[in-house]
Amino acid sequence: MLDALYLEIDGIGIILLFTILYSQRQMRATSAVQRRFSAMILVTIIMLIVDAGCWLLDGTTFPYARILNYTVESFYFALHVIIPFFWALYVEISLSTDMTAASRRLLIAGVPLLLLIAFLPFNIRLGWLFTIDSQNVYHREWGLILYAAYTYGILFYACIRSLIKAKNSAWIEDRRRCYTMAFFIVLPSLGGILQAFFYGLSLNWILAAVSVLFVYIDAQNRQISTDPLTGLNNRRELSKFLLRETRESQRESVLALIMIDVDGFKQVNDTLGHFYGDSVLINVAETLKLACKHTDAFIGRYGGDEFCIVYPTINLQAVSDLIESISLHLKKWNEAHSEVQPIGLSLGYAIYEPEKDRNPDSLILRADKSMYEVKNAKKCA
Repeated sequence: MLDALYLEIDGIGIILLFTILYSQRQMRATSAVQRRFSAMILVTIIMLIVDAGCWLLDGTTFPYARILNYTVESFYFALHVIIPFFWALYVEISLSTDMTAASRRLLIAGVPLLLLIAFLPFNIRLGWLFTIDSQNVYHREWGLILYAAYTYGILFYACIRSLIKAKNSAWIEDRRRCYTMAFFIVLPSLGGILQAFFYGLSLNWILAAVSVLFVYIDAQNRQISTDPLTGLNNRRELSKFLLRETRESQRESVLALIMIDVDGFKQVNDTLGHFYGDSVLINVAETLKLACKHTDAFIGRYGGDEFCIVYPTINLQAVSDLIESISLHLKKWNEAHSEVQPIGLSLGYAIYEPEKDRNPDSLILRADKSMYEVKNAKKCA
């Protein structure tokens, strides 16, 4: 009865992960991050299949059943340490800016992984990890602690990496993504704790599948709402946010819309190429994130080389302070990258006025006009 229940649970997990994997494969262009995530899904599917095989074989008697059980259990323990390594690989590729250092960390983590896998054939004779008795029934042994320590040690490492990245991220959306990745460890760890105290219980890998689902949903939500180049909110999210903020009837604070344009961007594209132009837009986005780090500002890419910030704040001075902060961070960036062409920005803003702004488009138009006045003034100077 219990075996049938676990087989059904594994089956549900397999169907769930195959659905996610199929969705991933349907994407026409895949990045290195997406490929690593797909690999993570695939090894988790294999683990659930092997886990189901363990339940089917345990206690059965037929020719070579014991040998087959040893083989399947050995695959199970190999995957037990491979899956967390694949997750750490995905986290490193997703979060690291220094891939050389990330590769070095993964190489260090890979050494004990290979040793643990290499030991599995010897366990058949030594019986340190698990044994299969004459009735073909599985029994865990003391060596299981080493495999569990590696599994949860790697998951804990990936969690800490995600939390550190969240702490250092300038933008709230980046922090949310990191927190989702850090949360991955929670459900498999809960399953592992329950299995440690209740022998015969098997929940950690189906809970790992649920964690994969959470990460996938978060990634899909970000694809819908973010600009793929800069990672900022896209124009669709801007419209939603502005509509929500301007509908607030009892507003006592200030709602500012700051429009930002990159100076001479067309010339940059024409002379230095679109690849360099994309790097400029990415650097502008990072500068805006840093300037808005300790505020409730909404940052978005409006289109082309135009960016926008929606800033609900207490007074007009706060708006001026934010614009000054953007200028300061841009100056620091240009000083730190003196070997490349400096980036210039034109900023203009408008304050939401219910009498003037019957809809968000009116506010955008006024802010855009203010920004172009600044831009034209630079050209005339």
